[in-house]
Amino acid sequence: MRKIGAAFLLLLFVGTATELPQLAKLPLLVIHYLDHVGREHLSIAAFFAEHYLHDDIYDADRAQDLQLPFKVELPGAFLLLAEPLPLDMIALNDLPPQHLQYSPCLPSSPLRGTPQRIWHPPAVPLA
Repeated sequence: MRKIGAAFLLLLFVGTATELPQLAKLPLLVIHYLDHVGREHLSIAAFFAEHYLHDDIYDADRAQDLQLPFKVELPGAFLLLAEPLPLDMIALNDLPPQHLQYSPCLPSSPLRGTPQRIWHPPAVPLA
């Protein structure tokens, strides 16, 4: 029973968290290639160059082009590796106030009764 549960969880993970379901569209790729060969006598290299290497062409078979594997992102699939946002894109004023407050790393209870001046830098007299 544990093996079945583990296999189900693995299948669920692979089906939702990776781009592996794009491979289910491979029959559409073959059908679309055969359609192009019947109309234009394209080689397979020219077919892949037209559909994957060059910019998208808005032609009569655009709807079929978008059904090919790796042309559009599947809903529900997300990338496992993510790049962190650059610091200039993170606005500090968008953070909730509790993230901007200072919190001491030492608890206050053991420090009760100790003079506060030992925790401050020495005062430098101004000349």
